[in-house]
Amino acid sequence: MYAKRFIQLFFIFLITMFVVDYVVDISGVNNYFYKSLLATIIGYVILTIPLTILTILKQKRRFNAATGLTDKSAFQNALQNLDNILILSTVDASGEIASNIVTFKQSHTDENILYIVSDVTSQRVGNIRDNQSVAIATWFDKKTGNRLTSNQIDVDLIVSNQLQQMLKEHSEIRELSDTFKNKVVIQLRIKSVRVESFRDQLVDITF
Repeated sequence: MYAKRFIQLFFIFLITMFVVDYVVDISGVNNYFYKSLLATIIGYVILTIPLTILTILKQKRRFNAATGLTDKSAFQNALQNLDNILILSTVDASGEIASNIVTFKQSHTDENILYIVSDVTSQRVGNIRDNQSVAIATWFDKKTGNRLTSNQIDVDLIVSNQLQQMLKEHSEIRELSDTFKNKVVIQLRIKSVRVESFRDQLVDITF
């Protein structure tokens, strides 16, 4: 857990304690059981709301504030208006397809490389070990309909010592998880991508 998140949680906890103590005192409830129940409910509500907001803000960071890339290709322009959420499809050893909604981070140095952090025991990691065929599709922008799809992707699993080195070289990956214990970084190197839109013509981009 990063120091910033620890400090945020500490202040949320501190505020919760003061509010719960104050509300219980003025409630006039004397029964120990009901006082405990009231404190639990109030504390849960106060803790849950800010934690939910922090999680949503973290998961929905937009690329225009995060990426260090300056190339304004159709691909990059589309990414800047999309949340960092995509559908990742993988194939197991028997050929069965599995699709998952995941958050991702674009490389700060290569616009066609995306990173995903996943549990080492997850189905998608197991599928990639067995079959390196993957495909992606992003959400679409509500105003323009911009969306990205690709099934021309080289995929690598970054684990163990390689993972630590990767985190040193690409600190942007750390924004995807508070801890990397028992985690794997899935690196997607897109070879070609299709940019579609309600407004503009379809564009196929090869890297």
